[in-house]
Parts: sequence; structure tokens; C-alpha cells
Amino acid sequence: MTVSLELLGRGPSRPDLLEDLVMDEASIAEALRRWSVKAPVVVTSDPVTGLPALDDVMEVLTGGTPAVVDVVPGLAAITGTAGTPVGGAATGPDSAQSAAHLADLLAVASHAGVGFGSGLVPRCADASQVWAMLSGAVAAMTGADIRAAVAAPDPARIVGLGQSAREAIRDVVTCVLVPAGQVEQIVAALAAATDG
Repeated sequence: MTVSLELLGRGPSRPDLLEDLVMDEASIAEALRRWSVKAPVVVTSDPVTGLPALDDVMEVLTGGTPAVVDVVPGLAAITGTAGTPVGGAATGPDSAQSAAHLADLLAVASHAGVGFGSGLVPRCADASQVWAMLSGAVAAMTGADIRAAVAAPDPARIVGLGQSAREAIRDVVTCVLVPAGQVEQIVAALAAATDG
């Protein structure tokens, strides 16, 4: 019997980039169980940045558990989209701090080093935010400019990466939570962005 040396160094099977990536609150526990991943832990956001503290996220990740994080304030600050108050208003997070903090969160997750199932589970509203997070994960893993990657994701480039690289992205972004009832629409939008 012949054994591929490449397979000897690989751990258990991991999902490809878009496989079981997008889910809602009702389906996440079951989907993660299929991949033998612990139930995720929600990490509370800080009011200044609108994102969870780095130490809190790192504590969850180093425990081998996915960390659910709200990323919309950081995405809004980087991409200039509406949806959350930015600019340091008393009722919302500071946009400059939110943008920097989102980049730091992705960097922390990319260096947690635990493997699939211990990455971020960002809450996203649509397919463009999902691509932004995946692009930011690639930048964090390769030492590129995370904010620039989040601001201008390139789905074709991301999907065009080799299988090992696509799987490695999932070490940083385990899966993505989206609003209930939006899973099919967002999955279809992700698939459409990769066609042609």
C-alpha cells in the first residue's frame, strides 16, 4: 500500500472555503458538530470600538473554541458603509479605533495557531461583508495590509487559492453568522461571485 506523504502531515478533514461557511444562530451548533468543533462562545463587544477586546477573544481561541464576534462597526469604519454610528459619537463606537481593532482581531485569530474550529465567527449582514472578512483573513495570514484587503476584497483571487490555503482561511474564520432567513440568499450571492 502506498501512502501519500502529504496526507501524513494533515490533520482531520476540514471544510473547504465556502463549505458550511454561512449559517444562522439556529443552525450553527449542528453544523459545527458535523466538523467535531466545540459550540462557539459569544465574546462581548467593547462600547468604544464596538468590537470585543483582543485579550477576551484570544482567551476563547486558545481554549480551542470558536469566538463569535460582532464585526460590523469595524467593517463600517474600513469600508465607509452605513449601519453603525461612527466618528466617536457618544452613542456609537469610534470609527478609527474600530477599523484598527478589526485588523488586530484578524491578526490575533491568524496567529492563534490552534487550527480549524478555533477561529472567529463574525456576525455579518451580507455577502460583501463575508468576502471582506475572508479577504482580511488572507491578509492577516500573509502579512499584507489587512485594512486594504477588507476594503477591497477580491472573491476570484480568494477562491483561486489552492485547497490548503482555502482551508487555512477557515482556521481564522471558522464560519460566519448571518441574520435568520438570510443564509440561502447569502450563500447564493457568494457562489455567484465565484462563477465565471
